[in-house]
Amino acid sequence: MNRLYLYGPPASGKTTLAKRLAREFHLEAADLDEKIVSSQGMAISEIFANFGEEKFREIESRLLKETSSPIVSLGGGTLLKEENRQFAEDNGFIALLDTDEETIIERIVKAKGIRPLGNKFKARQAHYASFPHHIKEDTRVLLPVKLAGKLTVPVSKSSDHRILIAKFLSSRRALFTENKSDCADIIATKRCLSSMGKALQEASSFARLDCGESGSTLRFLAPVCAALGIKPDFIRRGRLSSRPMIDYSNLESGEHILPGNVSSQFVTGLLFALPILKGDSRISFSTPLESRGYVDMTLDVIRAFGIEVEEKDGAFHIKGSQRYVEPENIQPEADWSSAAFWIVANFLGSNIEINNLSSNSSQPDRAILELAPKIASCSSEIDISPCPDLYPALAILAASRKGATKFVNAARLRIKESDRIEAMEKVLDAFGVKTSSTCDSATIFGTGEKFSPCEIDSQNDHRIAMASAIGALNASGPVLVHGAGCVAKSYPDFFESFASLVV
Repeated sequence: MNRLYLYGPPASGKTTLAKRLAREFHLEAADLDEKIVSSQGMAISEIFANFGEEKFREIESRLLKETSSPIVSLGGGTLLKEENRQFAEDNGFIALLDTDEETIIERIVKAKGIRPLGNKFKARQAHYASFPHHIKEDTRVLLPVKLAGKLTVPVSKSSDHRILIAKFLSSRRALFTENKSDCADIIATKRCLSSMGKALQEASSFARLDCGESGSTLRFLAPVCAALGIKPDFIRRGRLSSRPMIDYSNLESGEHILPGNVSSQFVTGLLFALPILKGDSRISFSTPLESRGYVDMTLDVIRAFGIEVEEKDGAFHIKGSQRYVEPENIQPEADWSSAAFWIVANFLGSNIEINNLSSNSSQPDRAILELAPKIASCSSEIDISPCPDLYPALAILAASRKGATKFVNAARLRIKESDRIEAMEKVLDAFGVKTSSTCDSATIFGTGEKFSPCEIDSQNDHRIAMASAIGALNASGPVLVHGAGCVAKSYPDFFESFASLVV
């Protein structure tokens, strides 16, 4: 593995981060300043006072070259010397800690004189800025390791959204409390249902619904609000404000014709809403229905709540004036979408046992069990339309093997939390893997080699961040994933689970 050199201004947190990474990845970390103190038997301030900076730099340069630990935290001026910088670049990966000046000054004051060059921040700003790889506040540092052990994945947010909405429709009240394990999208749905319940309780026709960045929340609840006579003011955050939407303000029972390649979320929204309208309805499709598995999940839930939907002649026939009745002990399933990343990790050499998945699930992402082995055995074309959320994880697997893999019918990947085709092109380019794409396909030219050490922008997309982290397992050195906190959208504990599996 390429050595990780942590660099930055004095008091930027290099030693603290090095020790944390050493614990997480079960690796040895060395602190260059501590080695200097140990070798000379005196504090750094004493070395400066007795011998001057020039002597200190000589000792520092010698010990830099002698230190072979996989993680090394450097002094704030170690790489000012071009010879030292070249040595570190030739022998490892330099990551600079971006810490604001105010924090650094506060720490230096608390150090009470033991940092003799702590006041050089401004003078060295250009020097620090010249390093290409930076660790920011929401950056995860990942090292190439193997993962092993047993794991419980979170509940499926696709399943949880549907059960929560059906429960709400059975009572017309929202009695949901947020759980610590809830992802951001489920919190958004609970928040909106609470506002809708309050509006119904107060006989108000208005509700302000903050959907966050959850497309499911918006697209499921818009027709439900219309069916309940609620006029919603939807708050949309992030890319949700630019993602396609249908106007349901004049929703009525009757014939509803949708293109089959429309998001299945629109179909689900209608399946929730039309049964409670007066009059019978029919949902039909002008082209073959894609992402059918997500529609099946919806049908499973609403039928469990007593809703009758008949499917014939390629359309859904729904009687009006039906009632949702909550069954006993209905629980959301474990999430195959989350499990997909760990399954890909196993194909990269890890040994993870996932102990709470249902083999009978109708979740479309259960297809990972079929698609991952296909890619690993050099299948050259994958139709991703039934399970587009698997693409980021599968793209990492495709990039790790030798040969080209083409993902087809992928147009809807361009309108997710990010343009996932473009986002994964950038991830794989950083890893040193070539790609090409059209509007509805992506081809990945795997080399069968280790990925390059690099830094990656997650594009504020949870699946891009998680895919990048799994890709780091196949890298030859450190990988920095920026904006890693976005995993909270679907898997808040992802990085904690990752750390718990390191062997």
